[in-house]
Amino acid sequence: MNKRAYILLILGVLLLISPLAKAAYRDRYRVVWTKNPSNKTGLYTTKNYFVSHGVGLNVSAMYYFGDVDNEGVAFNGGFNMHNLSLGGGFSFFYNLPAGNHCNLRFTLMGGTLRGNNELKFNSLALPRDDYRKFHAILIQPAFGVQYYPFSNAGFYLYGGVAISASIIDNYEFYYYPHASTERRLLKGNTYGILPMIQLALGYSFKLTPSWSLSLELMIQEGVIDTHYMNLDAWPLAKSQNSDNIELGNSFGKWTDRYGKEHIHWNDGWFQFGITITYHWRNCEHCRILDNYDNIRARRR
Repeated sequence: MNKRAYILLILGVLLLISPLAKAAYRDRYRVVWTKNPSNKTGLYTTKNYFVSHGVGLNVSAMYYFGDVDNEGVAFNGGFNMHNLSLGGGFSFFYNLPAGNHCNLRFTLMGGTLRGNNELKFNSLALPRDDYRKFHAILIQPAFGVQYYPFSNAGFYLYGGVAISASIIDNYEFYYYPHASTERRLLKGNTYGILPMIQLALGYSFKLTPSWSLSLELMIQEGVIDTHYMNLDAWPLAKSQNSDNIELGNSFGKWTDRYGKEHIHWNDGWFQFGITITYHWRNCEHCRILDNYDNIRARRR
């Protein structure tokens, strides 16, 4: 074999193995980025897997607390099934390019909310004027920050603000007209618009390179509790009922007809939710990590 044949043979072998070498290098490159992240060079990152753009669907159980429950302490007297309701919503997660641990979260949720202290009322001596009940349909836009403190775990904290707009399609309150011992039942319909704060903790589980499942425990509470700015129609303005009666106040405590003071607290609810989220990445290194995850999944 002459010199020219050797050169052609070597070139042919190089041409044949070059795609394999390129693929091997590409895979090695991904492994390095996955196992040895660093944010010092600008090429690498310590981003949490869940810190990404995404859209999610949520379903939640909500447990009301506030004036209708009328206890001032959560779950005082036990769990009340009359305060339990359901909601659901849609979330959009936005990751800032410089954010290694935070997602901005935009949520639109809706559902029902209800409260009823009838069981507590019936267990006490009559006459009393603290029987209260309501049912509402609400919609709520919200905005907050979802923070993953650890780069390799799904635990997160969330804080946000929201506006709850509700149609209170049925409320019932006992009251005593002025200078009268005759107790009357007031029924009606109204609406409420309430600014709220949200605090939550949760945990996300990775299902596939693009999908995750999150469990979240949240408390939401109104920042004010006055006429037309509440969840449960209490306190009630004269313009909100046909009897022209004003009930309740917004000053820390309320007093019944016997002069006994009761603790007042702003309306809100506890919420336990499940969210399924589809993720996509906003940067080249994240796409490389996703491709590596896909390769590993196929090899299994």
